[in-house]
Amino acid sequence: MAQPMPALWGLPDKKNKVTPPKCFNIASRVQKSSTEQPLSCRVHPVAVLKVLDAYVRRPEGQQRIIGTLLGWISEGSVVDITDSFPCPHKDQEDQVLLDQDYHKQMVALRQKVSPREVVVGWFSTGSEIKPNSKIVQNWYATKESQFQSAAVLPGPVHLLIDTSLTQQSIPIKAFVNVKTTVAEKLLQFHEVPLRVQTSAAEKSGISQLMHARRAKREASANDGKTPMDIASLDGFQGGLKELLSLFRQIKEYVKAVKEEKVKPDLAVGRGLTTALCAEPVIDVEAVENLCNSSLQDALMVVYLSNLTRTQISIAEKINAQYNVPDMSGR
Repeated sequence: MAQPMPALWGLPDKKNKVTPPKCFNIASRVQKSSTEQPLSCRVHPVAVLKVLDAYVRRPEGQQRIIGTLLGWISEGSVVDITDSFPCPHKDQEDQVLLDQDYHKQMVALRQKVSPREVVVGWFSTGSEIKPNSKIVQNWYATKESQFQSAAVLPGPVHLLIDTSLTQQSIPIKAFVNVKTTVAEKLLQFHEVPLRVQTSAAEKSGISQLMHARRAKREASANDGKTPMDIASLDGFQGGLKELLSLFRQIKEYVKAVKEEKVKPDLAVGRGLTTALCAEPVIDVEAVENLCNSSLQDALMVVYLSNLTRTQISIAEKINAQYNVPDMSGR
């Protein structure tokens, strides 16, 4: 019995095909109003690494990889791209066959793990936008792809990653579809600002790993000394040392500005003011009382845990003593 083929999406037969419209990029965009916030994108390194991994594992003969972008809209007009996954597809002359069932199953699984992540667009590898990208863009703009349009993001984001490795870095660009009243069938891709960004916790973890790697190299260079284990590294202490060094740099900069040795920078001054005013001013005595109460609570929890462990150990020994089987058969 023949198995049903997965749902593939593409253009009609060759007899009904038409010449695909030209695709190009717009250098600028006229805002609808003066209060409109420009759209920008932030992509997590994990999403980029998944695209690169899929490109390395692509089937033989396939030129590019196409997949789905997941994320959410934050801060009003910022699209956070947090994850991605490739979709099986087949490129032909002027059409693209995409496995819809695979896309829907992967989105459903991701919704169970992270309900906040939704479909925000799609990605492809290459140095430029291809003419048949119109097909994929139009499909991701429909409800079949589970993309939900919003006032900030009326259409899906197209992420283009250049994997040719002709430059020292990997070029990553983000585009959105801009509608025009002159020619509705003319596809326009407008490039929007994009930056790769990680969270503070991830930066701290990477810094800890780099510190352990540096300590291992230094230990191996010093007459084969035993390298320091990463478990023995105190992340909190390392973070305090790094924060102290940053405070020292700020102090030296402010001192140099006051002595007119360095030209003052308004952007740096505003950044320092924002950072200092972000944290509330707390009394030192209140902080000490808070730390002491937290320490007492932690010590009480440790004491009760040890007491419970001792009681369980005594109960096990008593049960083992009185539950010894009688060898005489009684």
